[in-house]
Formats: sequence, structure tokens, C-alpha cells
Amino acid sequence: MAKIRAKNGVLFIDFYYNKERYRISLGLSDNTRNMHAANIKVKLLESVIEAEKLGLAKADLQAIFPESGQFAPKQEAPKKLLTFDEMYLAWLDNKVHLAKNTHRTWRSFHRKHISPVIGYKKVTEINQTDISMMIEIMKRDNKNSVINKKLVPLKTFFRELAEDEIITKNPMARVRSLRNDKPEINPFSKEELHALIDAFKDFYPFYVNFISFLAFSGCRPNEAVALQWKHIDWENRIIMIREGYVLGETTTLKTSSSRRDIDMNDLLFNLLQEQYKKRTENAEPFVFTNMLGKRMCWENFRQKYYKAMETAELPSRPAYQLRHTFASLALKAGEDPTWFPRPSATPASEQPWKNTTDT
Repeated sequence: MAKIRAKNGVLFIDFYYNKERYRISLGLSDNTRNMHAANIKVKLLESVIEAEKLGLAKADLQAIFPESGQFAPKQEAPKKLLTFDEMYLAWLDNKVHLAKNTHRTWRSFHRKHISPVIGYKKVTEINQTDISMMIEIMKRDNKNSVINKKLVPLKTFFRELAEDEIITKNPMARVRSLRNDKPEINPFSKEELHALIDAFKDFYPFYVNFISFLAFSGCRPNEAVALQWKHIDWENRIIMIREGYVLGETTTLKTSSSRRDIDMNDLLFNLLQEQYKKRTENAEPFVFTNMLGKRMCWENFRQKYYKAMETAELPSRPAYQLRHTFASLALKAGEDPTWFPRPSATPASEQPWKNTTDT
């Protein structure tokens, strides 16, 4: 039961509600008239508390004691608006379905090209002008095709923010893909390829087979680096392309056009036989390794590649052009490639499938 008390000439009401004691000052002096008003408030208080106990209605103590402020609804603290970096990285972490190398690629691109421009901003502050400036800066170091690919997760991120009504306007809603110019195809001529291989023979003889394999197989560099002996079918003379090596991780090739079998002509067959003979006892299962028997590091090889090109006085071009070189040479399939030094054939008794369990 609530009780009316007086202290220092001022009326108070003492009561318990939800097992807590309250002592509310009425702000009225202790006299007969005010005591009558206090009794009316006590009866009202007891009735609403009893009604709540009966499940009829929640007691509105704020209406009974509006001057007190103790029962005023608590104001929720305004939510802290996170920066783009905080929200985007958390969003990426929640994309558990992403392949590991895809996740690493997106984070790397964010760190280098997105965060420096808009990372510090609140997501609600980012507008189309910010996005346009960011893309212009990206163009300094990236091809349009790369930018288009890396903007995909960013577009998804802002679209989801708009759908969740975290932002009122999607700053990327009107961003269109950049014009994707076709890369220039510049294969090596027969003479240039001969000069490149000669340069490797003089300065990096351990890697002659690898550079030759790139030119004569049509493999992408990441596929050649990931190629393992278990993917060499000696008996049927087939090279099975099933994996690639990207950002320090071996990954299964996704498309049917990438997963393919390459027929071994005599040149590739003999080249791989010679490479097999170079295997050391503790070598990793990759076809092409470094001198320590470890999987080849493409970044390190690329330095050797450009040095050999410079030594051979050849116009600089990416090693991917070796894949185009293969296509160019394939058009001349009727021509005997005697200009390439072919290893001697291996006797049947020494052929790889006769003494290995890797196939």
C-alpha cells in the first residue's frame, strides 16, 4: 500500500512497484487541502498498479507523477554511425560463402584503392561525387576491366544498405561499368621466342622448360604454376588442367572452358619427360618448381622473365602473351618446330609412368 508522508513540510508518497521502493515528492506543502489531493493520487496509484497485476493494463506512472521524471520513457542513445571502412569490412567478414582468395582480393583492393578515398566517411555522407573521384583515382593504376570487376562487391554493399534503409540514397545507383577495351594481343614471333629461350638458357637454365611450356601449351601462368604430376596422363599423352594458383592459394578452376585437357605432342611430351627427370627426392608434387624443389613463385619468376627479355633486346610485354604465342604457332601446326631444341626421347624402360605412382 502507498503511504503519504511529510518531510520538512512537504508531502511525499512512499510505495513499492515491481519490488522497488519509490519516494515521490508531490511538491505540495503539508496542509489539509493538499493532503486531500494526495489521498486522491494514492487511490489512483493503487488502482493502476492493481490493474496491472490483474493483467488489464500496464500502469502509467508517468501520467500520475508527470513532474517527477522518474517514469518518463528512457530515450535510446542515438546509434553511432559507423564509417565506411567499419561497415564494409564487417560486411565482407559476413560473406562466408566467398572463396578464400576472392575474399583476400576484395580486401586488398579495398585497402589500396577504396579506403584511402572514402574509408573515413560515414556511409550516410558518401555521395556520387565521392564515388566518381574514387574511380578516377583507380584508373591511374588499374585497367577498366579490373575496376569493373572490383566494383561489383561495392555496388552490392551500397544496394543492401539502401534496401535496409540505412542510407536514403545509393551513391552507386547510377554508376555504369567502364568501357572494357580489349587487351592488345602481341604474340612473340618465332624468332623472338627463340631469342627469349636462348636468354633463359644463358642466364636461367633451370627455368627453360617452364618458359617453353608456357609458349607451347597455351596454359595461363597461374595454371602452369599449379600443375602437378598427378595431372599428367603419360599413357594417353594428356595434360589435365584442373587448378590455378592465385594469391598464394591453389584453387579449382571454375568454368568448364578453364578445366580442360591438353593433348601432348612430341615436343610437350619430351619436355615434360626431361622435367620429370629433374625431380629431387623431397620435391613438392608440382611439375615446375624452384631450385629447392618448392612450388614456383610466379612473382620471382616474373623478374627473371623481364630480365631475360631485356637481355634478348625484345620489346617488353607481359608473360601472358606467351599464351597468345601458342595460338599463333598453332596456326602454323604443319610447320616442324625444329628451331626449338627438343630433348632426346626416353627409352620405354625409363618412361615416367613405369616408375611413379603420381599418375
